[in-house]
Amino acid sequence: ESDLAQHYLVKANISVIRRVRKSDNNRIARACGATIANRTDELRDEDIGLGCGLFEIEKIGDEYFTFLTECTNPKACTILLRGASKDVLNEVERNLQDA
Repeated sequence: ESDLAQHYLVKANISVIRRVRKSDNNRIARACGATIANRTDELRDEDIGLGCGLFEIEKIGDEYFTFLTECTNPKACTILLRGASKDVLNEVERNLQDA
């Protein structure tokens, strides 16, 4: 049933992401200016976020990442950290949290 819904949304040129963590879903809504609705019958025109300029999915290493860029009035951001080892990444993350 969600595959069928996704098919029709893509056919209507509407980007769809499935199985998103709640924290990520909140960030996406903030970046795009959307309001999260749990049921389709609760949707209103003003709930739809139209603030995303570009939606891309990129594979980095073995994982896929979703990028929402060129947003008109973003209220969220993500910093993607890459490092030579897990220890380096942990140190950089601690420094960011201290900043």
